[in-house]
Amino acid sequence: MDGIKQYKEPKNKIEKGILYLQHYGLKKTIAKTIRKAMGHDQEHYSYRQFLKENPVTPQELENQRNTDFKYKPLISIVIPLYNTKERFLTELIQSFTAQTYPNWQLCLADGSPKEGLEQIIKNATGGVWDERIIYKKLEDNTGIAGNTNAAIELATGDYIGFTDHDDLITPDAMYYIAKALNEDNGIQAIYSDEDKIDMESKEYFLPHFKSDYNIDLLCSHNYITHLFVVKADIVRASGGIDPEFDGAQDHDFDLRVLEHCKNVYHIPRVLYHWRTHPESTADHPEAKMYAYENGRRAVENHYKRLGIPARVELDTHLGYYRTVYEWKDNPLLSIIIPNMNHAKDLKECIESITDKNAYTNIQFVIVENNSTEDSVRELYKQLEERTDIKVKVFDYTKEHPEKKGSFNFSSLVNYGASHADGEYLLLLNNDTRMINEGAIAEMMGFIRRQDVGAVGARLYYGNNTVQHAGLILGLGGVANSQFLGSGREQVGYFYRSTCVQDLSAVTGACLLTKKSDFDSVGGFDEGLAVAFNDVDYCLKLREKKLLCVYTPFSEWYHLESLSRGSDLNNPEKKMRMDAETNYFMSKWQGKYKGGDPYYNPNLALDRFDYAFKTISSR
Repeated sequence: MDGIKQYKEPKNKIEKGILYLQHYGLKKTIAKTIRKAMGHDQEHYSYRQFLKENPVTPQELENQRNTDFKYKPLISIVIPLYNTKERFLTELIQSFTAQTYPNWQLCLADGSPKEGLEQIIKNATGGVWDERIIYKKLEDNTGIAGNTNAAIELATGDYIGFTDHDDLITPDAMYYIAKALNEDNGIQAIYSDEDKIDMESKEYFLPHFKSDYNIDLLCSHNYITHLFVVKADIVRASGGIDPEFDGAQDHDFDLRVLEHCKNVYHIPRVLYHWRTHPESTADHPEAKMYAYENGRRAVENHYKRLGIPARVELDTHLGYYRTVYEWKDNPLLSIIIPNMNHAKDLKECIESITDKNAYTNIQFVIVENNSTEDSVRELYKQLEERTDIKVKVFDYTKEHPEKKGSFNFSSLVNYGASHADGEYLLLLNNDTRMINEGAIAEMMGFIRRQDVGAVGARLYYGNNTVQHAGLILGLGGVANSQFLGSGREQVGYFYRSTCVQDLSAVTGACLLTKKSDFDSVGGFDEGLAVAFNDVDYCLKLREKKLLCVYTPFSEWYHLESLSRGSDLNNPEKKMRMDAETNYFMSKWQGKYKGGDPYYNPNLALDRFDYAFKTISSR
């Protein structure tokens, strides 16, 4: 039998799915469906291609061995052992003895019964004990938490890292950690990218090319996992691994130690191979429900330690979490909507909010700009006369007659903000429609945090494809949305389309911010009349160390460019677009040199689906 090839070519996707199910069974079919939804259906081919195009050569490894670092930190890796399979443990040990940076220490706490695993370790090093390996046979097995803590007690290094007992590290893993610490000795914690390796140690798959440090993503799920190395004094001050969070002990530990780290560094290279079966995503996930519940508690406790009123819920995707903020008051929110004509669209935009909005303390600030239709003037009058909602209309061109006939979105937003009474500002296009009743309350939950400067939502085109899921610098040009054009139901690469995360920017079509922050950075740059003024605003917030948060739990339709039409079809508008692009890039050129910190450099910039950067994708 030659797999699915023996079957008649299916006529459609449904027939193809039925044939796959019949031949491979339910588990593999579910796993394939999950990989496709996450954007991993192309993973096996493209990651093989990526590895082929980005090999680590023997010459590179030799050069690393010959590197004489000025600072030679001792890196202690702690591993709890328990009945580890001989082949797995041997391969793990040998992945350390193959390191190009020699100043490491392997601390092994063995909770196995009877004689333990000492002889296997000795055999793995050719029968001669490597002095860098510190081994202790424990009297009792105290579980992964207790055994890990016992391994921590053996560590004498400047930094302490963590790996599992059956995984592997790349031969250059310790080198890249030492290299980072030589370039910046103030680093307190380091983590790397990772991939999976099959049980036979033959195939690498499912690489996780991660974001730089991203606290809101970490509260959504433990994206850091492996390889994770922390300054030793911070590890010890944390009290180590807490057995109360069994199954999610690493998530709890990561959050606790990172709360005390101001300098967290991400190495955008796969330095860790996590051993697993390619179909394991479908292998009884319900059996680990206790772990997901403990992960939820770990994140909730993180908020409690920070004094942030929030509860954490299990998301629909196992291992992912949703934060629900529970602020006690409801400060006034001013919704600023620039408008020209399109009375019907403005009315539908406002009614989509007033008909179902769960956050009731709002004020609409409509900025009238160059309308010529009588219907829109009548609508303004009706809105201002309503007693059930607060609406103020301000005529921009009446106050600025020199601007009559022109369009400058930044000027309109700044004008609206100057007339807003609210402590918070929601910038909203008149071609948006709120979908879920908690959309505004969801955004308000995040903006109340002191470390957050802007919040963006998940926006869809009218055909239910993604128009905005957070902006990536350099994606598709100057900046664009991740997962642009993907289906509303698609979760994206490691669920990045559907979980809360920090990003460099969010769209001004639906952007929530504090009025105090808006004023402190000078509002929107009026030199950017139409293009990239939202990105510019977010980058100004980022300069002040404020976060820009994307939440998919605030959903809106955005009928993009309904009011103005496309810029690219008009020569005059295209000229303006080119001028604004040049102005923006000259202003923020430095931000682009190192790439977007929230988008891994191993990912392609000419696609929106987190495709790996290969020759075919460049």
